[in-house]
Amino acid sequence: MKCANVMVLILLCVAAGCAKTPRASFYLVPDPEGRVGEVTVTNQAASVTLNKANETVAAMRVDQAFKESRMATSEEIETKFGDALALVPPPPKGFNIYFHTDSSKVDADSLPMFEQVLAEVRQRDSHDISLNGHTDRTGEADWNMKLSLERANAVKVLLVEQGVSADYLTIEYYGESKPVIPTEDNVSEPKNRRVEVVVR
Repeated sequence: MKCANVMVLILLCVAAGCAKTPRASFYLVPDPEGRVGEVTVTNQAASVTLNKANETVAAMRVDQAFKESRMATSEEIETKFGDALALVPPPPKGFNIYFHTDSSKVDADSLPMFEQVLAEVRQRDSHDISLNGHTDRTGEADWNMKLSLERANAVKVLLVEQGVSADYLTIEYYGESKPVIPTEDNVSEPKNRRVEVVVR
């Protein structure tokens, strides 16, 4: 089976009474963000590619060609895989906290964003929160690297003050190397002066 960025559900029939039931069924379902990738399923007899939401294919034996693919209903998928799908965690959610020029002081307009971050952390009971510091391209690269760390630490302090465990926070910092909006050197760009908070 070859796949990339997909969610594939596999139903195997291993019970003694499965002689007339396909031995394996493959279902391609959207991921938690609604994206559908592509998967190629191969056995000893043939290969088949699934690339539509809820597309399914089955084979009676590993040495027989697959049956023609079909579209599974939502009810069928829920009946067969509902319990398993309920265990799939929601996708990460990101928030941007912005900063004053050449400073680790949070921009006042970003302060309300902390409430959204905290609400997401509490809703998920998250123990995995990334703080990714960035700068724009004003100033020297070495200074910007240091500043991006200071910004990430500033967000960490504010979250810890609100009751988030420091053990749940991971800091990474990139200086000016990963702008949201690419600019020439020494150009001030407010959207690049940020800490990306990613809650998982």
